[in-house]
Amino acid sequence: MLVADPQLERQRLAALHDYDVLYTAPEADFDDIAVLAAQLCRTPTAAISLVSGERQWLKASVGMDNPCEVAREHSFCSHAIRAGEVMQVPDARLDPRFRNNPMVVGEPYIRFYAGAPLITADGQPLGTLCVIDFEPRLLNAAECTGLRTLARHVMAQLELRQYARGLDAANERLRDADRIKDEFISRVTHELRTPLTSINGYLEVLGDPESPPSENQQFLDRIRRNSDRLMALVDDMLLAAQAGQSSLVLDRTTLDLAELARDAVARNRVLAEGRGLEISAVADQPVLVRADLQRLGQAVERLVLNGVKFTPRGWIRVTAVIDGDDAVLEVRDTGIGISPADQQRVLAPFRRAAAAERHEVQGAGLGLSIVKAIVDAHDGTLTIDSAAGHGATISIRLPRVRN
Repeated sequence: MLVADPQLERQRLAALHDYDVLYTAPEADFDDIAVLAAQLCRTPTAAISLVSGERQWLKASVGMDNPCEVAREHSFCSHAIRAGEVMQVPDARLDPRFRNNPMVVGEPYIRFYAGAPLITADGQPLGTLCVIDFEPRLLNAAECTGLRTLARHVMAQLELRQYARGLDAANERLRDADRIKDEFISRVTHELRTPLTSINGYLEVLGDPESPPSENQQFLDRIRRNSDRLMALVDDMLLAAQAGQSSLVLDRTTLDLAELARDAVARNRVLAEGRGLEISAVADQPVLVRADLQRLGQAVERLVLNGVKFTPRGWIRVTAVIDGDDAVLEVRDTGIGISPADQQRVLAPFRRAAAAERHEVQGAGLGLSIVKAIVDAHDGTLTIDSAAGHGATISIRLPRVRN
């Protein structure tokens, strides 16, 4: 068995057990990813493998008749989880690590193995998404990239399930637990389905032997964009969960809201202008506050992105001004607006305005709830001035630092 540093191994196993996935029933979402991996890599076998202390257990597999557990000392994946990238074994008979492995010298006579590690956000390896063949071979670059992409989706599924469990526990303390959970599942399922459907379609094309190789990079770029969209959704849900537990930890320094406003406009200018929108910053003098740069930057970024997302035509303007003892940052747009009836609703997680639903604007309903949590943690206030169909002005008001 591959020996790891005992302390690092304890941390890894603790992370694995936190996901509460070992020895759970099969799930279609994981099974589908295994099928896609086999199709992409043109192998008869693929599996989602989780490496525990003494055993390797398969959460999902395709093309395997053997039991879903093997001893860790016979596990290819126990080597692959430490590889960082896709680990390939072109011919296990020629590899000193595996040539005497019972699964190589006997049934099922493994020859080829490739495994992409499943890595948590803080770098803990849990297992692999692996593909196996019974003839020597090697994956090409596109197949390796696709396998890594699918491995990230395995982690996205695990993160979503971990988040859902935490939400379920919190819901037990809320009177409207069932309604919140149903709304969460409906919203997240909708947000997951579109990019996953796109990824599935492109992977089927990549797996087609008649697909022109010259188009593979274009397809992989589209897969990567959809993957980034899914990971952004997971990141938002994790931040929303952290904020909901009132556990946002702030590292406050003196910041200039005017600079934050200008930076947010610069980062989103290409996106806005690509949609035919004007975007500008009105922030000519320093507007100083004591705040966490990362968290407040996240809040401003979400407000600007919301302005772009919900404005079909017109402009977005970001201003930073001093108002007495307060520093005020405003994001104003000429978009679809938020009705007075919805202005409190949209500040709660997974709640969206009726206008957003009518215009079929994508989103999980997390943006403004995250912004409010960040502003509240800074002892500030978030206000909405809007009417349906007449744009919106969303303001962050914080205690200012005098020069």
